[in-house]
Amino acid sequence: MKPDLLKNSQSLFYFALVVTLVIRLFIASYLPLIGDEAYFILWAQNLDYGYYDHTPMVAWLLSAFLSVSDHPVWLRLPAILSPTLIGWVIYRLLRNRYPDTAAYAAIFYLLIPVNVVGVLILTDTPLVLWSFLSVLAFYKAQRGDRYIWYVLAGLFLGLAFYSKYFAALLGFSYLFYLLLFVRRGWQPYIGLMWLLAACLPFVILNMVWNYYNCWDNYLFNFFNRTQGTHRSAATLIEYFAWLLYVMTPPVIYYFVKQHRHVWLQLKKNEFAVFAALFFLPILLFLLIATWKSIGLHWLLSFLPMLALSMAIILNADQLRRCCYFIFSFSLLHVIGLAILLSLSPGIFRHSDSFHRSVVLGFELKEILAQFEPYLDDYSLATLSYSKSALLGYAQKKNVMVVGVGSYHGRQDDIRTDFRKMHDKNILIFSHSLAIKDYGRYFTKYEVRPLIIKGFTFYYALGQGFDYPRYSDEVLMKVLDSYYDIPDWLPVGSCHMYERYIFG
Repeated sequence: MKPDLLKNSQSLFYFALVVTLVIRLFIASYLPLIGDEAYFILWAQNLDYGYYDHTPMVAWLLSAFLSVSDHPVWLRLPAILSPTLIGWVIYRLLRNRYPDTAAYAAIFYLLIPVNVVGVLILTDTPLVLWSFLSVLAFYKAQRGDRYIWYVLAGLFLGLAFYSKYFAALLGFSYLFYLLLFVRRGWQPYIGLMWLLAACLPFVILNMVWNYYNCWDNYLFNFFNRTQGTHRSAATLIEYFAWLLYVMTPPVIYYFVKQHRHVWLQLKKNEFAVFAALFFLPILLFLLIATWKSIGLHWLLSFLPMLALSMAIILNADQLRRCCYFIFSFSLLHVIGLAILLSLSPGIFRHSDSFHRSVVLGFELKEILAQFEPYLDDYSLATLSYSKSALLGYAQKKNVMVVGVGSYHGRQDDIRTDFRKMHDKNILIFSHSLAIKDYGRYFTKYEVRPLIIKGFTFYYALGQGFDYPRYSDEVLMKVLDSYYDIPDWLPVGSCHMYERYIFG
């Protein structure tokens, strides 16, 4: 590349670095918290070394930030800064060896739509960062088989595992990389043992938590959320659609067109580890997609490796064309999101579910103000974990979940002991008249409408909660549906059985 073009690409990189950061800050300042974010904030306010749905890293991260402020922009700062940090590292890593393509590869990563508009603080936020650091350490380990780098790769992989179970796929990718592409004797495999040893304490700690907590993580991730899954062409089509979305058509076209060059780079290039650690998980996902739905979040941890792969496989002209496409693609996302956020929530009245979420996110204080006269005599509850989490965040107090609910977000099963609610009063908030069905669990029950921004919500004032009936009709169903622990798993403790069966 000519010196002036190289200088221009570097300037474009720094421009993209700053502009994408500013866009995320602006979105984070206007977008209300969603239910999942509030749910994880409640985790952070009740620190533990495990939670019902996932391992606890996001809660630990949020707890550190909560010690300073609970403002949404501040709490979202890890999600806002992570793409900037990773994009900068990608550029610094590549610029000496691949000066022609380093800036464009980093720009492509920064401009991936989910990195431009993604500001939500979720379990994937620490997962992406720790996974990337693990891959960097693994890359360093391949340059000399120094065991300290394998240990660091294992520690970061353990932290990634403590963010989300998806990290295990990265561990399998390390093994397959060594088996398929490395021919240096036994040293890499000894290094892999060091890597696994460094990761093992996190796995053991997670198993200990599950042993004393009904095996919640395992039931949720491997049983409850996979019920009803079966081989289907639809899951494969969905996976290919997400792959097309994140990789974009130009990148896929160039990779397919140059497939022989791709294979050659994988076998001889010192940066090939990054390409391998993108393509290998993609193939693993392909196998999983034959029977299970693969969401966008499955791919997030491997997007940095996609950008690094592009730098070693594509030339500067090809990468520049890919950047033109991703810029236009992301611009559409930014414009679309800006339009949605600027419109009145009433515009979505014909999409009830979306409208309710928008109104609830923006009007939490007004909703709680309507309930204020009752809260001395009534405990607040909803029918879903997301609504309970949002109201709990705004109220700075736990809001229980009434009813069977779903397999998601069952942390309230740990927090709330319904035995203690017997004969108490409960105010139940809902978006639908399904709330009427819960009158049977109270001696006196009154449902009232609550009109917010032209949309009707409902709340019920229930007096004299009937715990025995609720236990027979709801809690026993919850136990059968979500706490059916396999006989082969040893159980140290299970709060649900100890409260509602043995208690």
